[in-house]
Amino acid sequence: MEYTQRPLDLVLTFAILALATSAFAAEITPDDHPGKVIYEQRCSTCHTGADKESGPRLASLRMMGRSQVGFALTQGKMREHVGGLEFGQLDELISYVAVDRDVPWTADGYMCEDKSISAGGASTLVGAWGFDQRNTRFQPNSTIDSTNIGRLELTWVFGLPDVAEVRSQPVITTNAVFVSSVSGYLFALDRDKGCVKWHDRPADVIRTSLSLGEVRGRPALFFGGVAGGQQTVFAIDAQTGGELWRKDVALFNPGSILTGGIVQHFNKVIVPISAMGVGFAMNPNFECCKSHGGVRALDADTGEILWTVHMTPDAKPTYKNSLGVQQWGPSGAPVWTTPAIDAKRNLIYVGTGENTSTPATDTSDAIVAIDINTGSIKWLYQGTKNDAFNAACLVNGPNCPKENGPDFDFGASAILAKTSTGDDIVLAGQKSGIVHALNPDDGELLWRTEVSHGSALGGVHWGMAINGSTVVVPINDPGSFALPGGPPKPGVYGLDIDTGTLQWSYHATQDCEPSANPDTPWPDCPIRYTFSAAASSAGDLAFAGSLAGIAYAFNAATGEVVWEYDTSEAFEAVNGLSAHGGGIDNPGVQVAGDMLFVESGYSMFGAMPGNVLLAFKLR
Repeated sequence: MEYTQRPLDLVLTFAILALATSAFAAEITPDDHPGKVIYEQRCSTCHTGADKESGPRLASLRMMGRSQVGFALTQGKMREHVGGLEFGQLDELISYVAVDRDVPWTADGYMCEDKSISAGGASTLVGAWGFDQRNTRFQPNSTIDSTNIGRLELTWVFGLPDVAEVRSQPVITTNAVFVSSVSGYLFALDRDKGCVKWHDRPADVIRTSLSLGEVRGRPALFFGGVAGGQQTVFAIDAQTGGELWRKDVALFNPGSILTGGIVQHFNKVIVPISAMGVGFAMNPNFECCKSHGGVRALDADTGEILWTVHMTPDAKPTYKNSLGVQQWGPSGAPVWTTPAIDAKRNLIYVGTGENTSTPATDTSDAIVAIDINTGSIKWLYQGTKNDAFNAACLVNGPNCPKENGPDFDFGASAILAKTSTGDDIVLAGQKSGIVHALNPDDGELLWRTEVSHGSALGGVHWGMAINGSTVVVPINDPGSFALPGGPPKPGVYGLDIDTGTLQWSYHATQDCEPSANPDTPWPDCPIRYTFSAAASSAGDLAFAGSLAGIAYAFNAATGEVVWEYDTSEAFEAVNGLSAHGGGIDNPGVQVAGDMLFVESGYSMFGAMPGNVLLAFKLR
């Protein structure tokens, strides 16, 4: 049975996990390069098209660094697409696509004279993805509001080496900014100047946001990455950069991957675990699928695994696909999200994604409440039933599950918020475009608001934020992925926390004709312009970043735009690297004291690449 390729956005999910660059200029690779034939056979269908729906053009692909291309092809979601290649052929393909630097970047010459670091306690301004254990993404420690935000000035720019995708939210204290790159670098920077206090490269790849906790009485950074082929959680001394411990936490190898932020609660470190079967399934000869999501608790002082909760039972043989390849199930229900901690009820709240093979389970597309002490599931609420989906469904492939679901993950972290009367409420945004409000005691649905019709790339992606009685909801909704039911509704929305009633809306529009120019990753009219990054808030402001590279501040009560800044341009970095902004995704905007930080660049799904951390300060 033949299956046909359709040019679809979501193919990019499985194309490249990370882009890397030090100087944003594509080098010309000779036409007689031995990797060219392999590229044309294995990659060109999705990466050389001129239409806006195809994958990153070759000009963008040639901005990648070898380490991350190698990770994507050998351990990441592209591994099934290069099956059968010998080691030498794989190296030729990497050499054809990636660009090597003649002189590796070094921090020499960019080190601070004052290397002191304040971390922990009152000195911590942004300590984790959710800004607090409840994941409200509200910043109480800020002097920036609607009366003075116009006085923000760009004070320094740091160029992240060997990346063109920024995905790890920094930790910010009164005198330091801790930031990482997907290519495995970890930095402690001076908050006022951007010079380097210490740096290291503990991992091959760092995928999660950083969080600040404590190990044996010392302030410690926790994050997840890939080291030596293992899905590894690291604990790093925040003041020195020295490693305290590391732990392989994979449920499956290959198959597991770390994406959501890691959080600490007393003596436990809570680790969400995702799964890559969704991408592996594009290979029609892959036995789909065995990997699934889960959550692990580690001892904060040692890294010892204390308990594990699996989001599906172990997969068993189910049926053979049209090519005679054995299928397995159940699988999937990956945990992309950062856990929210409910100290009062001793619970953790996480969201899950779709199943990746038949049969679908009740733990997919769900909010799951887990006991902190034991790892037992106390309740779950399912947002969409029978959602089994993988990348094969995008190309009519034989590994597509029988359900062929809509791919409506809870990719945004759940929020434990308070209503206007002081009652606790769990809020969760879904790729379906629906915001759900739940009773934290039992998961009972309190209200449900459809903000948009959603899609596989639409609805709520990375996260919402709370500001007083308002839930700030970014909506991605690319038009090409809109489902039947109405037009896409990309933008930023404010909902009443008690009822889910719409209070205000900002609609994202594109006032130009987008062009898929194969010669530049930064077209005058970007293809992607919607809101995928997590929202945040401080004072009377709500913040959101668009895939067109614009950082916005809204009046949180009215939705009026009070400040915006276009980050998709070239910058002079304080650490000597060529630096360029691009699409804003994943962590979005962080505010700390009198400063505002934006990480810019996200090359997935046709958005613009970049490698910058921008630091603004009130004049």
